[in-house]
Amino acid sequence: MFQPDALEHAVGLQARSYALLRWMADGIQRGFIAFDAAHAYADDPRAAAAWIERHYGEFPPDARPQREHLSEFCNLFASYLSDGHRLVAEPGLRRYSPDAHCFCQMCSWFIHAPSLRSRPLSNGDQRRADRRMRDCLDALALEHERLLEESEVSALMRDADLREALALYAYTETLLRRLQGWSVENGVPLALWRRFAWTANSGPKRKFQLSAEAILAAQRLLHERLAARA
Repeated sequence: MFQPDALEHAVGLQARSYALLRWMADGIQRGFIAFDAAHAYADDPRAAAAWIERHYGEFPPDARPQREHLSEFCNLFASYLSDGHRLVAEPGLRRYSPDAHCFCQMCSWFIHAPSLRSRPLSNGDQRRADRRMRDCLDALALEHERLLEESEVSALMRDADLREALALYAYTETLLRRLQGWSVENGVPLALWRRFAWTANSGPKRKFQLSAEAILAAQRLLHERLAARA
């Protein structure tokens, strides 16, 4: 079972590492970080560690980890480009309108498109995410001394609330693995993230923020449902 202190630690590092990746992408866009160098730093934990040590004092406070956590931080930071994110050398322009209220020529203008993007998820990514959720469900069932029948798995996976909780639980499991430098199947964290952090209309939930409290609530719900089936 996930423990509150470990979750607080993991969620904090996740927020800071992603903030640093966004800061790096902004640096590419503004021209003070070279694209080739940034890609190398963000793709290898050892290169990331050397770069972070060298520029530690320059990072924004919300993107700067405590030094005693640098190893885990760099492992996670370097995993984003295999997770489904990518840095774009020449992102071009996009039309912008304040609050997206009107995109006519009078009310909008062009700004630089973001240098950090997520690649489209493939059917293979979704199947791998399903498999990771199924593995987590089986492991949770074993904690209740249960082996789930295929019909039970299908019913649980079709339950919208339970499916979202299971995606959050599975994402957390991959997050903890990434912090330790263990490999995770490409695209799986991103596919899982979109199952609980995005709406049914395939858009990010407004002001969504990963939290230890939400993860623990998902864990409780999963245990309650499995206990009820015992």
